[in-house]
Amino acid sequence: MTAHSQQAAERFDQWATTYGDDRISSWFSHYQDLALNRLPLEREAGFLEVGCGTGWAVRRAASRLASGPACGIDISPKMIERAGEKTAAADRAKIEFRVSNAESIPYADQSFGSILCSFSIHHYEDPVRALSEMKRVLRPGGSIAIMDSARDISLAIWLQDRWRRYGEKSHVQYYTVAEMADLIRRAGLTVQGDVYTCKKFMDRKKTFTGLMLYVCGK
Repeated sequence: MTAHSQQAAERFDQWATTYGDDRISSWFSHYQDLALNRLPLEREAGFLEVGCGTGWAVRRAASRLASGPACGIDISPKMIERAGEKTAAADRAKIEFRVSNAESIPYADQSFGSILCSFSIHHYEDPVRALSEMKRVLRPGGSIAIMDSARDISLAIWLQDRWRRYGEKSHVQYYTVAEMADLIRRAGLTVQGDVYTCKKFMDRKKTFTGLMLYVCGK
């Protein structure tokens, strides 16, 4: 594990006890649900969330999947521990969580029909490698939803990005809409449909929202 990865794991280990239950949890789940609605969950087998936190979106996807497992990976051992605790015993046969870096996904080629990566790609040292890994484990005909804050959507997000680059060790950068499109292209993925963008003030207990959602495939 690199020094950066270790810093990210430690940061999210500290957050794990309140993640999913804190003030902006409804904001996370609202936009994750929007992203899930753009994935072929009812048509394609298997779901993976990269950077799953405590696993809300994995459990949500599991209830809608046509077939196959719903899996989540996260670099934080304590996030994965909490994800397991939050998963009902009756659902554990079809839901799996693993500790893993996004740049080395521990699943075989073409394992999943749907993949979600929400609000975590700004932490990745090598986002093209992470996206390439998502492409590797994606089945033909499947889709990947990439959602994150975009620094050109909102001045507040631009300011947050500047502060976090210096004050938050695990933060790499928030990308612009065009920069994210370039990362997707460099990973050998193709954008499906139009990019979704959103700018709001005081949205579900979060002061500033400025985000983008790309759906892409092979």
